[in-house]
Amino acid sequence: MIRRERIAHSFNRASVTYDKSSELQMRAAQLLSERIFKYAWNQPNALEIGCGTGGLTRLLLPHLPGNWIISDIAPAMLATAHAQFPTANAEFRVIDGEAPDLPAGSLDLIVSNLAAQWFEDLPSAVKRMAECLAHSGRLLITTLGQTSLTEWRGAVADAGYHAGTPDYPTAQALTDVLPQMQVGSHLITMTYDDSRAFLRSLKAIGAAIPVRDYKQLPTAAMRRAMNYLGTPCNVSYEILILDWKKP
Repeated sequence: MIRRERIAHSFNRASVTYDKSSELQMRAAQLLSERIFKYAWNQPNALEIGCGTGGLTRLLLPHLPGNWIISDIAPAMLATAHAQFPTANAEFRVIDGEAPDLPAGSLDLIVSNLAAQWFEDLPSAVKRMAECLAHSGRLLITTLGQTSLTEWRGAVADAGYHAGTPDYPTAQALTDVLPQMQVGSHLITMTYDDSRAFLRSLKAIGAAIPVRDYKQLPTAAMRRAMNYLGTPCNVSYEILILDWKKP
């Protein structure tokens, strides 16, 4: 199974447990929606990439009329989101956010909340999204930044191993992807009862997929890393908001 299929499979399985463990995603969605509503919209042709169970969708769809395509790579996640809006003026479609199969210049708005960190090549994906935008169209997405999960990476390093977390980009690196791209950074710290609760939360939202070629920690090393993290434990996430208007 290729990595993209593993990601879709993991999120399909998590569709029934996602909402109970998605506080971070909802806090990021709130940040993103506030940024989106800073701008004036007039019935845009809009696409949401990686809707999950509909966290961002719930914040946008009732208040931003338009011709919406709501998408996710995981059919079960998409079905959960669709069930919340059975009569909405929106099309719900399975779409790979890294390669959206939409005509060039067909969209006025593309939004995505904490899905882009799963892309294998984020800069290329962002450029493909930009091709789908009409002139003056806008791209507004969140993703994880370089300082995310530093506490867990430090705990695993203390045990003598490397964590299976990706190397997330810096805000500056993403600023350079498209001309005049704006990238804001927000730090969110989540508190868990203990390291076990933290790891369970990742599994519950389908986010426990390590990077390619990751070697699983031996039991003793995992136990040491979990103890190092502490009880309770804090884990930080850097939320990057990408905001770009097509010339």
